[in-house]
Amino acid sequence: MTVVVVGGAVTVLQFAEAAGTSPWLAAPLLLLGAVAVPSIGAELAVARREEIGLARLRGIHGARLWRFLLVEPLLAIALGAVLGLALGAAGTLFATATWLDEAAPAIGRPALLATAAIAAAGLVIVGLSAGAALREPLAVQVSARRRPRRATTLAVFLSVLVLVGAGVAAYRSRQSDGAPDLVVLLGPALVGLALGQVAIWVVRLAARGLTPATERRGLGAFLAARRLARADDLVTPIRLVVAAAVVGSLALSGAVAVSGWTDEQAAVEVPGARTIDASELGAMGAVDLTESADPEGRHLLAAAIVRNETRLPERRAYVDAARWDAVVGDFYDDTPARAASDAVARLDTGLAPVQVAGDRLTVTVSGLEVPPVRTFRGPDGEDVRVGGGIAELTLSYVTTRNVSGAVAVRSEVPQDGRAVTRSVRLRDCARGCSITGLDVARDTRGVIDGSDFVVLLDQLDLGDKDLLAQSWVPDRASVEAATNTNFFRNWEPPAVLVVNRADGLQVALLPGGAALRLAPDRGGSGIPVLVAGQDAPQALDLGGDDRTTEVLGVARSMPLVGTVGTLADIRTSAVGSDPTVPSAEVQIVAAPGTPASVLDEVAAATGTEWRTRQAVRESLGERFGGAQSVAYALTALACALVALLALGAGVARHRRDYRRDVASLRVLGISTGTVRRAGRAELVSLTTLVLAGVVAGGWLAVTLLLDGLPLLSIPVAGLALDTAPHAWPLAIPALVSAAAVVVVGGRARAVRSAATRPSLLREEER
Repeated sequence: MTVVVVGGAVTVLQFAEAAGTSPWLAAPLLLLGAVAVPSIGAELAVARREEIGLARLRGIHGARLWRFLLVEPLLAIALGAVLGLALGAAGTLFATATWLDEAAPAIGRPALLATAAIAAAGLVIVGLSAGAALREPLAVQVSARRRPRRATTLAVFLSVLVLVGAGVAAYRSRQSDGAPDLVVLLGPALVGLALGQVAIWVVRLAARGLTPATERRGLGAFLAARRLARADDLVTPIRLVVAAAVVGSLALSGAVAVSGWTDEQAAVEVPGARTIDASELGAMGAVDLTESADPEGRHLLAAAIVRNETRLPERRAYVDAARWDAVVGDFYDDTPARAASDAVARLDTGLAPVQVAGDRLTVTVSGLEVPPVRTFRGPDGEDVRVGGGIAELTLSYVTTRNVSGAVAVRSEVPQDGRAVTRSVRLRDCARGCSITGLDVARDTRGVIDGSDFVVLLDQLDLGDKDLLAQSWVPDRASVEAATNTNFFRNWEPPAVLVVNRADGLQVALLPGGAALRLAPDRGGSGIPVLVAGQDAPQALDLGGDDRTTEVLGVARSMPLVGTVGTLADIRTSAVGSDPTVPSAEVQIVAAPGTPASVLDEVAAATGTEWRTRQAVRESLGERFGGAQSVAYALTALACALVALLALGAGVARHRRDYRRDVASLRVLGISTGTVRRAGRAELVSLTTLVLAGVVAGGWLAVTLLLDGLPLLSIPVAGLALDTAPHAWPLAIPALVSAAAVVVVGGRARAVRSAATRPSLLREEER
């Protein structure tokens, strides 16, 4: 028992320290060990009762008798502590190398202190048991028979205390808010011990009630009821078996919950088989790359995520809605985000930013209404020029490397309506860029002039792309900025500032040199979004500017953003947008079955490596404390070994008494067949009781305690952890514990004629 408790405690403590989790996750093991060791200590004292009596008859008393009793247990506990420490060190190396990045130090100070404390506690418990045995009457010590004794007041008090502790742990678990105390961490063991104690009371009361009734139903049933009511070789260890199985149910349920969460959260993070980082390209650079590598749109999808976990109203994601169904497909069918995934295709508006590739911008402009040039003498004698026909056009763009830029063209506009062509070199767009805006302003050379100035852009070409084929609309903010100045506060702008004509773009310039900002036409409607966890959603474009919002649907969880955020089409959000915000995580998602040549092309273009969904799933467990469920599983395994050892030790110590009882029954003429039937009835009763106790205790523990245990540190917008009870995590520990009772109990109840012959009684008397 010392080897198991020390080895398990050292493994859990060292693993918890390496994983950065609470060392008190080993608390259930220490509690079960504290229950099992006194039982073994008491049985050890009882087993040596005859030796104690003979020593007293020979005149051995005092310190000499104590030394006689404690030397053997002291050596056993010391050896067990050393072996347990070695076993724990090996377990630490294996566990940390398997579930963490690398093997942690095998033994640390907490492990050494725990080993010393466990060994000292075991020795004290054995010493107290030996003291109780020493105080027994000499007649009892030399008696060859062991008779059951009534439970002491202390035993009853401790049993009731366990029941109260289980209730307190359940209550405290509801109030823990993710920071459980020691009572909550002890909760699974307390609930298991409480259910185990209730099971013992039930079986004893039922057996005592059925004993008179079975007298008329057959001798086998009577013998089974009699033994269940009086003997404790199999009944008492049931408490530990149930407790360990309940801890196992909770640990298994927790592991299932963590596994399910990481699997679903990985689907949120990676909506496909694999993903690659493309943040250096920006959102539209990633879109361009997907179109180049996968022109048919069957394998690749561009996405961008702005997590903003500290500013949840700005948490958002963008996806290429036109490719979603082809690339993602039924990926989310078995997840909470299925409804949102099915609606993503509705985000596609058909809009896309103006994308061009070329190294020269050509502008042709003519005047429709050009103010005349007037010159007069100023107050200081200088000539002041008023009016004039010089226009300045500034084209804004975002490169494929997510860098903003602008190019300006100045041109004098003749009053006679002649067209003037100007051309400038533009190297940034040689490999492609997205046009975000066009500023048109009059150049008055520092002179304020409020006369009307209307021009016609006959040509606006970048490379071989005609930018006038795109409709342009005025930015009202730039108009308001011009009219709010003191000098022009009474100036009334024309009814129509911009006209998209068949022969060009007509623009009425603002007075005083103020620039009129033109943006690509977005169709006049807002950006469609899907929303989760927000009362007043606001659509933002890729650059972070507010846009008119059109909510298409509300979901509890969505791809990429989880339970909080908005989801929009990446192309629609890029129309007229500034560069993608630096905090955005741009990625390219690949569908299952994507050809290796396509994957290699994307990897070469981004300079990064593909991440599989499994790798993301593992990283989620590491980031959010999934190792805590592993530590709890190690605790549950050690608890199971403690219970199995206690059950086997109890059975082994009582086999002699059982064989003597069978021999006595054979003297009375009761056949071994009847005894076997009684043993089978006893085992069936205990097995049924264990099954019911473990299932009930596991369900109670999962329902009452699992929410309060530190299984994961769920992020703000992460999916909820499913801590509801499930059938198979409860069934497996119940079946394993029942099988242990059947195997170990069946071994103890094996009745062989040679081992239970009546002559055994005469040999013992001699």
